[in-house]
Amino acid sequence: MRTLLFVVLTSFSVPAFAQSSLGISGVELSGGVVEDEAGDYRGEGRAVVDVAVTQFHGFQSDLAFSDAAEGWIGTVAAHAYMTPIEGQKYGLFAALSDVDGRAMLYGSLGAEGMLSLGENTTIEGRAGMGWADSDGLDYIFGGLAIAHQVTPAVELELSFDVADFDEVALNATAYDTSLKATYSPDGSPWGAYASVTQSSLTGFEDATRVGLGLTITLGTSGGMNPHTRPFRTPNPLAQLVRRGLW
Repeated sequence: MRTLLFVVLTSFSVPAFAQSSLGISGVELSGGVVEDEAGDYRGEGRAVVDVAVTQFHGFQSDLAFSDAAEGWIGTVAAHAYMTPIEGQKYGLFAALSDVDGRAMLYGSLGAEGMLSLGENTTIEGRAGMGWADSDGLDYIFGGLAIAHQVTPAVELELSFDVADFDEVALNATAYDTSLKATYSPDGSPWGAYASVTQSSLTGFEDATRVGLGLTITLGTSGGMNPHTRPFRTPNPLAQLVRRGLW
């Protein structure tokens, strides 16, 4: 856990320094509870800081925590991106996760992009690879999400993520399909969300998780514009940790 804390401080020092000369463009905080596969209630939280480096370049820092039967999963991620064209954003990301109470650390890196499909709809995609320091596990993963603003106060996001593990100890593919609804009164920084996630893993029973929580958005973060909407936080190994398989 000490390694993750060091990376967290390093990651967030970048936007903190940039604030003095460039300015933080947006901050997004969320937290809630999830009913897991066993019917137990688990906590989750996420903080996102977005910094405008130049008119066409930006940097996003993520800090996320989620509770699981095997222990808390802490993730820190960094996204370096470009916005050269209105309605488009793309770049590279790197993430590092740690499972509390265990000597387990895993990382991911890859490319991602976001595209506006109209005033009220945005699509996001990413692909990458990762590794864990436990038993030499490595994997490839990808994800796709589409968000639509139903009304000025209601947003729906449908996402699909897949990760493939090809090891002697585990040869399987994990799938996560999630639907998230967010309500935020027009002009208010506060909001609430509800989510349902269906998780599948080759050779194992499907599992469903339901979540509820609150959000607060400051600055220009959020909305359907890719220039201000933050990327999602990658965590392709989370399903294996929640199932106690790694």
